[in-house]
Amino acid sequence: MKKILIITTGGTIAGTNSGFGIAPKLSGDKLIPKLDGIETTILDLYSIDSTDVMPVHWRKLYNAVTENLPLYDGIIILHGTDTMAYTGAVLAFTVETDKPVILTGAMLPADAPDSDAHPNIRFAALVAAGGMYRGVHLAFANRIINGADIVKTRSFDKDAFRSFSGFVPTKKYAFPKRNGKLPAVVRLSPFTYGLDITLMAEDRAGIVIETYGAGGIPDNEITLVISELSKVMPIVVTTSCIGGTDLGKYEVGRRALDAGASDGYKRSTECAAVEMWLKMNQ
Repeated sequence: MKKILIITTGGTIAGTNSGFGIAPKLSGDKLIPKLDGIETTILDLYSIDSTDVMPVHWRKLYNAVTENLPLYDGIIILHGTDTMAYTGAVLAFTVETDKPVILTGAMLPADAPDSDAHPNIRFAALVAAGGMYRGVHLAFANRIINGADIVKTRSFDKDAFRSFSGFVPTKKYAFPKRNGKLPAVVRLSPFTYGLDITLMAEDRAGIVIETYGAGGIPDNEITLVISELSKVMPIVVTTSCIGGTDLGKYEVGRRALDAGASDGYKRSTECAAVEMWLKMNQ
């Protein structure tokens, strides 16, 4: 019989109606259905909406995962969906293991009619106990996605996640000893000024700029700002479009490269921001 640790962190899956909306209140013993053929242990690590996730929570989760992996055949993490991509990337880049570490969650609270909580937990348990998928993955709505390649594409549909590009990390990083240097994440729009990027860069050690399509920057003062900032900090260009960037494809992309920015390539914005944070704090 496989021994699986289930770590709860809150999220919609643990939610009940607080009178002001859904908030995570349910502990693991109220969430986990019967899982035949699997011996489970529950660790209630913290209980927050994933919108509230910060590096301090990743540290607690990383420590819980790495300390307990030797004791179990796999680990399941119940997590809110809104920052699932960030947490998945953090663990994918930092946890070295041949055992399954499986994230899952739900779009409806476990006690809601027609909730997807128990189906997703059962699916995650099958993946964790099966041992076919090693390392960090998301198991959600019968999809399995690498932890660093998660993108949430729906706010209400139960089938809420997709693989961004097929990206799989080839390098591991040590988990930072402290939060340290933090990147800024900027979303480019026709309303963005160079000053907006300058202000976002203050007290930050790097910038991820999410642009359009295959990636690029406009031919205005933004190019000048990026040229100056790239002399003192890393700047990575990503896209909101599934598939990633190719800054060599268009003139606007080559402009970004000439200004000193780097191509995010197959990395989602969340993945690029997490990797930058890890790189800057080694």
